[in-house]
Amino acid sequence: MADAQKPRAPFTPWDRRELPGSFTVEESARRVGNYKWIEMRLFEALGGWVATIPELDVKLRLGTHCYKHAWHAELWHKRLPELREMNPERLTLPGNDDVKAFMDAVTEPEAPDQTLEKLVGVYRVLIPHKIAAYTFHMNNTSTITDAPTIRFLKQALQDEFEDWRDGEMLIQSLMLEPADAQRAASHQAKLEALIIKAGGICGPGTIGDAYAVTPND
Repeated sequence: MADAQKPRAPFTPWDRRELPGSFTVEESARRVGNYKWIEMRLFEALGGWVATIPELDVKLRLGTHCYKHAWHAELWHKRLPELREMNPERLTLPGNDDVKAFMDAVTEPEAPDQTLEKLVGVYRVLIPHKIAAYTFHMNNTSTITDAPTIRFLKQALQDEFEDWRDGEMLIQSLMLEPADAQRAASHQAKLEALIIKAGGICGPGTIGDAYAVTPND
């Protein structure tokens, strides 16, 4: 039987955050601004692809997904003034120039025969990195002072996991030959290299110091 008088850590063994949380208000606001920028770019990309993708099932699914990202961007826009007394638009920025280059590469495929590349970029690279960033933020911020952000993160993560599943199923349905798998792997590797160079969707430290990019990397 556990000793009720024995001091215990305030959090479970898999969650070692400090009571105040790991982020300053400024850092939390910076990350939320990065999230808003990413969500806006993704909404615009998916909405644009809906008009050009020939596969009807993909077109319909992306049409549903794109409005989720518009809603996420709206959530982050509403959260920014609560975090800092300044114009939210000033914080709506990419994590760094490499994050912008990564998003440019994700949204670059435009041709009707590049549906596979479009889906791989979003559902095998971008969304998994968003899930990692959102989860890290949720597990390392203060449940006391940053509860609204945690609530928004939980709502966004539910959408991200659902869309990730849909996207992966669509990708698998499009890969009919070994050459398709090679196409998907090649495009994924290209984008993964870019986001690693960026340090994650919020730049170095997106999911902690161990993920930070150093000048010698």
